Amino acid sequence: MFVDWTSRNDERTEAIGSLGGASVTLAGPLGAVYLHEDWTEFGLAYFTPPLPASDMIEMVGHFEGSTLEVSFRPPVKDPVFHLGSLASELEFLELPAGTRVERLSGDEHFEVDGNKVKGQFADPVPNPDGSLGPSDSNGSVRLRGREPVSSIRFTLKPTYTAGSPDGVHLQIGGTVEQPVFVDWTSRNDERTTAEGTLDRRTSVTLTGPLGAAYLHEDWTEFGLAYFTPPLPASDMIEIVGHFEGSALEVSFRPPVKDPVFHLGSLASELEFLELPSGTRVDRLSGDDHFEVDGNKVRGEFADPVPNPDGSLGPSDSNGSVRLRGREPVSSIRFTLKPTYTAGSPDGVHFQIGGTPLPHTSPTETATA
Repeated sequence: MFVDWTSRNDERTEAIGSLGGASVTLAGPLGAVYLHEDWTEFGLAYFTPPLPASDMIEMVGHFEGSTLEVSFRPPVKDPVFHLGSLASELEFLELPAGTRVERLSGDEHFEVDGNKVKGQFADPVPNPDGSLGPSDSNGSVRLRGREPVSSIRFTLKPTYTAGSPDGVHLQIGGTVEQPVFVDWTSRNDERTTAEGTLDRRTSVTLTGPLGAAYLHEDWTEFGLAYFTPPLPASDMIEIVGHFEGSALEVSFRPPVKDPVFHLGSLASELEFLELPSGTRVDRLSGDDHFEVDGNKVRGEFADPVPNPDGSLGPSDSNGSVRLRGREPVSSIRFTLKPTYTAGSPDGVHFQIGGTPLPHTSPTETATA
């Protein structure tokens, strides 16, 4: 899967796109952009896999050296760089331990040495029809590592000594670990417990003060761009934040990795309690007032935003967070307390996902 680039700012310092459910940002000196799958050069045999129709962002290598960074939210595994018209040395910086840069394909002057990728200046090659083919060096590399990566920093410096800065054609791909979200099946009449399943074998229980329940994939709000990944049709359980503070807990049997919380219409502070050592709360996406500070997620009261068709859009704050840690989690405790001081308790629209553990059969367990 490769990035769908959607914008590059006028200052030519930042480009934004998406990779599956992940948001992607490229920061650094940039040049031309092709945002409508109208770049055909990556369809050549120099690139693995070839992309006959793709987006493209041009990076600029200055003679004093350029520094660039690509960021993924959520992280991406084993990213692939397509590098076209490379007459520079690209050096990856501060790669995670155990990560190696693999040459997938390229022309004879496209070289990989440790964490460096090097190309040479060359005039365009004439095609049989008289048109000009690609210039400089061209090829693909993969950063293969044990864990998904959230950001990659690298430098770009021309390998020639005179002329204009080097414009390098870039496209990025990778594997996005998409979380599975809960199929909520029930909420009791007392509105204190909801039950569901994750991937049909992981049972999920939510306890605490609850409100409305949408159990038939008839909730569409999580399909908005505030949420990562977006869920155009989903279940939803409303959690209720009382002014004195509400205590809630979600439990998984068996445990899951890196749970994701979609929080809609949040006008409360949600505080995670007793998280395992090393666990961090990552903000994946959200509106301007959806904030993460340590183990706290905060939203603000706001009236619904009118849509162009006259209907009302979402109210309050909206966004997604991921609890990323080294180990799977079996339960998560948290509190919910409104950030306003008068009116009704806060009803927050809630959905949760995660990465289930690989299934182990009884035979496999006995053998191990």
